[in-house]
Amino acid sequence: MNSVLLKNEVLEVRLNLMGGELRGLRRTDLERDYLWTGDPAQWERVSPILFPIVGRLQNDKYTWQGRQYSLPQHGFARDLEFDLVHEDGTCASLLLAHAGPFLDRYPQEFQLALTYTLEGASLIMRADVFNPSNTDDLLFSLGAHPAFRWPLEEGVSPESYFLKFDRAVNADRLEVGTDGLLTGRKVPFFRDVDQLKLRPDLFRAGAVVLEGLKSDSVTFGVEGGAQVKLTAPKAPWWGFWTHPGAPFLCLEPWNGVADKFGADWDLRAKPGVIALPPGESWSWTLQFDPS
Repeated sequence: MNSVLLKNEVLEVRLNLMGGELRGLRRTDLERDYLWTGDPAQWERVSPILFPIVGRLQNDKYTWQGRQYSLPQHGFARDLEFDLVHEDGTCASLLLAHAGPFLDRYPQEFQLALTYTLEGASLIMRADVFNPSNTDDLLFSLGAHPAFRWPLEEGVSPESYFLKFDRAVNADRLEVGTDGLLTGRKVPFFRDVDQLKLRPDLFRAGAVVLEGLKSDSVTFGVEGGAQVKLTAPKAPWWGFWTHPGAPFLCLEPWNGVADKFGADWDLRAKPGVIALPPGESWSWTLQFDPS
């Protein structure tokens, strides 16, 4: 079995064991699908998990315990098959407990568990990272990358959509170079606003990466129409991205971010890297509320 289907009275959720990825989110009572289709002609992924790094490393390299290693952008969890350890119709737990073919590129011990639970019209995703080592800190970052249909409903202009925050917020945009690394330039993006009107040219220069967004949730949608709220408490960074010309928008809460150009290769010094002591766990919970 490569996929898992969860259902309750209003939600239908489809999971793929490859990457532990959320591949479908449907409100059956509204007959509405919210996630991007994963069309490989534009972008084959739907909601990849970013682990054990978020973003790109300088030259795709890092050092750990005096040795140099290499990892691709956003790590490898999205390209490995998880084990299904529990499923009861409305809840499923998936586990990745080794780096598989990436072991020579990430020799640290880890366990990454993803638990998806339906609660009424909400989908809860909890990520638990455990360090089974007896001696070494586990160095990692973790992020989410769900892509939602844009527009969520046929016949609605993409330019009528907005991002709404749970309070008036400030945020700075981190400039991303063509190599996927941060340039080190930070510019004020908005000040004291609770809503951002969307338009495709916002993403002409690539992903919008925001730092300092003190909102625990972001709602994507239109007034009086389809919306989806993504709650990700205390995410230090948020990314918003679309492929040019593609009908989707990614809402990406991150615990971690790309290297700056010219950065030190020491993984422990990478922005947002969590140092988890031996025998300890770290948890993060996301909530999807489609309406």
